[in-house]
Amino acid sequence: MSAEKLGPWDAENIRRARKARNLTQAELAEGLGCRQQTISEWELGMYGPKNAYQKLLTMFFGSAPVIAENLPSQSVWGNDSDLNGVNLASSNEPAMAVSKEN
Repeated sequence: MSAEKLGPWDAENIRRARKARNLTQAELAEGLGCRQQTISEWELGMYGPKNAYQKLLTMFFGSAPVIAENLPSQSVWGNDSDLNGVNLASSNEPAMAVSKEN
C-alpha cells in the first residue's frame, strides 16, 4: 500500500514518532488502547490506522506526522501524562505537580 492510501500516519511516521519518545510498541499500544500486534502491523505497512486512530496518534504525540522527526518533549497530554497507565514522561524529566482543590 502506498503512503497516500494509509493517510498521514504511515508506517515510517508511526515508527519514527514512537522511537522519538522512547516507547516500545507495547507502551504505545497501551496508550492508544489497542494491541501491540496492531502497532507492529502498522509499522510493517500491512495496513494503516483507521481515521479514529489517525486522530488519536496526532493527539498522543502532540503533532502532525509531517513534523514527527521534530517532536517536542511534551505532547498535548503534558509531561506527566498517563494514558491507560502508560507514563509518557521520560525518566529524566521532572513530573508536574497536580493540585486538586475542592
